[in-house]
Amino acid sequence: MASLSITPLLKLLAQYQDAESKVVTQDIVTEVTAAFAAILGQGEVGDNQRAALLTALTFSGLYYESQIVNAVVNVMREAAVRVPIDFHDKDFATKRRLLKRNNYHGGFVDIVGTGGDGHNTFNVSTTSALLASPYLLVAKHGNRAATSVSGSSDMISALAGGPFILSIPPETVGKILTDHSNLAFLFAPTYHTSLGSLARVRKELGFSTIFNVVGPLSNPIEGIEARILGVKNRELGKVFSEVLRLMGCQKGMVVCGDVGKGLDEISPCGKTFCWRLVAAPPGSPPGTLATIEEFELHPVKDFGVSLHPLEECKSRSPEENANIVKSILRNEVPAGDPIMDYCLINSAALLVIAGVTDDWKDAVELIKQGLKEQASLKEWEGYLTGCKVYGKSPEAVATVTTITNGVTPAANGVTANGTDGVH
Repeated sequence: MASLSITPLLKLLAQYQDAESKVVTQDIVTEVTAAFAAILGQGEVGDNQRAALLTALTFSGLYYESQIVNAVVNVMREAAVRVPIDFHDKDFATKRRLLKRNNYHGGFVDIVGTGGDGHNTFNVSTTSALLASPYLLVAKHGNRAATSVSGSSDMISALAGGPFILSIPPETVGKILTDHSNLAFLFAPTYHTSLGSLARVRKELGFSTIFNVVGPLSNPIEGIEARILGVKNRELGKVFSEVLRLMGCQKGMVVCGDVGKGLDEISPCGKTFCWRLVAAPPGSPPGTLATIEEFELHPVKDFGVSLHPLEECKSRSPEENANIVKSILRNEVPAGDPIMDYCLINSAALLVIAGVTDDWKDAVELIKQGLKEQASLKEWEGYLTGCKVYGKSPEAVATVTTITNGVTPAANGVTANGTDGVH
């Protein structure tokens, strides 16, 4: 197949770069959309032009421009492998109905950070997703570490006892959610397969491109009701909140902790800058976008937990982080533990943004109650059971551990006390 040329777009970007008054025209947005549709779809764009486009977007600053980011996110999600969820399935509809609470309607939620803040903190977003899962339908989108010691997928693999957890076929996700758990982990490379052809170009460029920006926004599942997105510096707060608004998100919050140049989570050691999407009021015309409200959150004043230095919330290896998560899920971590409180405030925020409660402190108490009842542990073990039932990996069947009591599996996949184990 002959290569497609994106030279007209590259000329437009050169003109934009040279202009005194920089205006993102509809022509630029349209051409960018078409170019990425070709790059990620069936069209062929040569490596030189791919590299030129990514370079131009980065050095012009357009890779952080909300209209451009929104356009590329839409293309990314359109090109992604589908997660076939039957929202009309009787059992799945019943599950969603039972989860409804106050202003939460039983839709999917996600919590993710952009990374790249340089702080190398604990896997807070992933742990917070686990802690919130008794109350919410969680579709956690994640990947391996890029700039930290332990990425979301690295820790999840360690927690599960093997990388089989990353190989769950997309067509089984709905069955797992319906029959076993409120939780699903969506490993980004499984769903964004078209990015594989860009790996060499991105590696050779050696700097951040728009794909580093759009990844956290590209959760492939349909029906996301609420999401929290952490950004690495305050300047990106308005950009990402505007992108969420343009995407049609009605419940969402972008956060940046006031630590150094920024922390891509709610900070355990001081204030956090927040950009919250406020849904259009009832009776608004169809398609009315949310508004954006700016404010600050503080661990003590808003969540009722103590302050902790960020140094006490650093990431360890994936295995060490997984062991900490196991202790949290078993409710073995003492009150006031720095990492515990760090996870509490972030998971509580997800409950508030989803609409389970409108009080940050009440949300903390709900998370604590879920831990006391080991409800979060049950959701995680339910997810692992579903992965064993529907996963195609022999490792998923053979590797069985029980987080609850740490029982070592027997060779036949049954624990020594005679009960079925869980990965």
